[in-house]
Amino acid sequence: MFTFIEMILSCFRSCFSRKAAFSWFVTIIVGLMVRSDMLGITSVIRDLSLDPALYNSMMHFFRAGSWKWEDIFTTWVQNVSRHAPLKRLSGRAVLVGDGVKRASDGRYMPCTKKMIQESEDSSKPTFIHGHLWGAVGVLVGNASKTFCLPLSIQIHDGDSVISDWLGDESVSHVVQMLRDGFRAAQHIGSPLFVLDRYFLTRPMLLEWRAYAAGAPGLLHIVTRAKKNCIAYKGPGPYRGRGRRPVRGDAVRPRDLFVEQSRSFQSARLQIYGVERDVRFLSRTYLWGQGSYHALQFVLVEYGQTQAILVCTDLSMSAEDIITTYAYRFKIEAMFREMKQQLGGLFYHFWTSAVPRLDHYRRKDTDDPLTKVKDKHKQKRIIKTLTATEGYVMFSSIAMGIIQMLCLMYDGKIRVSDFRYLRTPSRQVMSEASMMEYLRRNLFRFMAKQSGATITKIISSKQVPLETEDIDRLIS
Repeated sequence: MFTFIEMILSCFRSCFSRKAAFSWFVTIIVGLMVRSDMLGITSVIRDLSLDPALYNSMMHFFRAGSWKWEDIFTTWVQNVSRHAPLKRLSGRAVLVGDGVKRASDGRYMPCTKKMIQESEDSSKPTFIHGHLWGAVGVLVGNASKTFCLPLSIQIHDGDSVISDWLGDESVSHVVQMLRDGFRAAQHIGSPLFVLDRYFLTRPMLLEWRAYAAGAPGLLHIVTRAKKNCIAYKGPGPYRGRGRRPVRGDAVRPRDLFVEQSRSFQSARLQIYGVERDVRFLSRTYLWGQGSYHALQFVLVEYGQTQAILVCTDLSMSAEDIITTYAYRFKIEAMFREMKQQLGGLFYHFWTSAVPRLDHYRRKDTDDPLTKVKDKHKQKRIIKTLTATEGYVMFSSIAMGIIQMLCLMYDGKIRVSDFRYLRTPSRQVMSEASMMEYLRRNLFRFMAKQSGATITKIISSKQVPLETEDIDRLIS
C-alpha cells in the first residue's frame, strides 16, 4: 500500500521545477489523505506532526511559480488510465461531468459571484455568493463497487476578467465542461461523457461538433433532454426548387410515450444499483435550433418515472445508453465525500488586491476586477486563484489514490478490526474507512520503510524529539 502511494506520487516529480516544491506536494497529498479534521492546512501539520514553523512555507507553495496546474492534471490523468481499474460500458471508459456550488462569505476571494441556491431546504437563502466549480471524473470499480474518481475540478464562472488578463478565452460553464471532457479524453481513450440535462444546449452541441470534426469518435455524449424539448425528423426529398430543406416536421418526444407505447421494448437493466424492468424506445431525430444534428433519443419508462435520454453516438444500443446514464449520480457521491471526508472544497485563499465583495452589486454593473489596473495586484490575484484551484486539485488526487486503494485491497482488510460500523457493508470499503486505516498505520508504514521517498520527505519536516524527551514519554 505504501509502495503504491509512493509510486503514484513519484510520477509527479517532473511537474515541479524545484525539489522543495515537490516535497511540499508529497507532504500535502499524504496529509490530505490522513487528516482528521477540516480546519484548514493546519490539520496537515497536526496529523503529520510537522514543525509548526513551516506553516508559512507550506502556504507559499500554493502560490509558487514552480508548478503548473496543467502539468499536474496531465500526469494525474495518465496515472489513472494506467493504474486505475476503469469501468467500461460498450467497451469504452465513462467520464462524468457536473457542476457544484461552494458558498463562501470571503470578501477578498477572486471569482466570487452571486448564484441561485438550488437546495430545497427552506432555511437556506435564495441566493448565495461563492464559486461555481466544474468537475470531471471517471468511473472506476469492480463488480461490487463503483467510484467516480475525480480527474479535474476548476472554477468555471466568474473569471472572465482574469481570463482577459491572461489572454485566454472566457467561455460559459457548459462549453468549459465539454472542453474539460475532451481534454481528459485525450488520455483516457475515446470515452463516453455523461452529463445531466442542464448541459444539453445549442452552444454545447456546436462545441462538440467542432471538436468531433477534428477528432471523430474521440468523445461521445450521453445526457438527458427536458420533457418539453422539440426534435425534428430528417429533411424530405429535395424537389429541385428553392432552398434545400435542413429538417423535417417537428416532433415532441414526450408525446411518443402515448402515441407509440406499443412500440416500446422491455428489458431488465441495472438502474441506480438495482435491477429494474424497463421499457424503452429508440429513435433518431435532429435537434438544435439552427444547427440541426442527428441525435439518438431514448425514451425510458420504469415504474412512475419517464425520461428522455440523448446520445451523440447513433450506433450505441439503447440498453447501454440507459445503463450509462444511470451512473451519473456517482459524481454526486464523489462531491459528498470530497466535502465531508477530505474537505476538498474547504479553502480560504484570499488577497487584499481583490476589491471587497459587494453583496448588493447589481448584475448589470461591471465586475469590480475591471478596476484593478496595477500589474502587481493582478499578479497577486492570479496567484490566489492558482492557489485555490491547486488546493482542490490536490484534494482530488488524494481522493483518487484513496479510491484506488479501496479497490486494490478489497477483501484484504477487515474494516471491523479498526473501525466500528453499526451496519457493516459487504461491498468495497468506503473512502472514510480507508482514510481511517491510513491514519492509524501511516507512521508504522514509515517506520518499516525508512528509505522510502515519502518517509524521508515527511521526516525532514517533523520536529525531532530529543533523547530525554523520548525517555520521558516512554516512562
